[in-house]
Amino acid sequence: MTYRVGIIGAGALGLLYGGLLQANVTLYTRTEEQAEIITQKGGITLIADNLETQVSIHATPVNNADFTTMDLIIITVKSYQLEDIMETLTKIPTTTPLLFLQNGIGHLALILNLPQKTILLGTCEHGAGKIDATTVVWRGAGRTNWAIYRGEPNEALHHIMMANPAFPFLQQADFEEMVYNKLLANAVINPLTAVLGVQNGALIHNESWNELLVKLTREVADILRLENALEKVTAICTATSANYSSMATDVREKRKTEIAGISGAVVQLAKEQGKVAPISETLYGLVKGLEGEYLQ
Repeated sequence: MTYRVGIIGAGALGLLYGGLLQANVTLYTRTEEQAEIITQKGGITLIADNLETQVSIHATPVNNADFTTMDLIIITVKSYQLEDIMETLTKIPTTTPLLFLQNGIGHLALILNLPQKTILLGTCEHGAGKIDATTVVWRGAGRTNWAIYRGEPNEALHHIMMANPAFPFLQQADFEEMVYNKLLANAVINPLTAVLGVQNGALIHNESWNELLVKLTREVADILRLENALEKVTAICTATSANYSSMATDVREKRKTEIAGISGAVVQLAKEQGKVAPISETLYGLVKGLEGEYLQ
């Protein structure tokens, strides 16, 4: 049996999941134009190891969406775009599981009042780059970690997640620990690489930048109450050394970043604990300043 998966958000992540999930996928796009291009082409192009694969996918604008036949909806929009689609999410049947794949922790407050019985949170370790409206490059295989926020996963969900062994899903016991571990990596690697305009590996190989990485990791780990933080961050930098972080890519391509939900969230948590986060606060200001130069 082929299961039906809807993906809200057709950026790099949405295209990647659409290309690698072995299911009957419908991409719900923000613009009619992208949906038309995907429909005319009959799907999307996935590039991995310099090999191009054409993947058959349906596409429709999210404002025309019919979610009634879906076995799973994956939400891949950026954290700052989530608020704009909350009304749309309330139209999804309450029995349909939702999987959220946002960076940061800003989405936790937004999903609290959704009517769906089963809500899952996920973190993505894959590298992905969107080339155009229908083309995505898989820039590094990892895994999708997921955990239950509420409800229970059904049989269809397990089948969808196990369908492609090259694209593994790994269940985690504690959604908060999972999300905070991802926030740690995002709050260290993303703003540093965005401000410096470098690949992740440069934060290890350059002595001065590595000193800054160490100090920032300690600051963030103290606020998030995480252990073995430097080991985790260094391992991610090593594994993704040739990659540009999503925030570095956003700044380079003059797009809005997720700095508010990442460094902004760390600064807010520090205030709630009666602490300070001077490096995170500085990086927040620097990235917002870069945005201010090109976002009018």
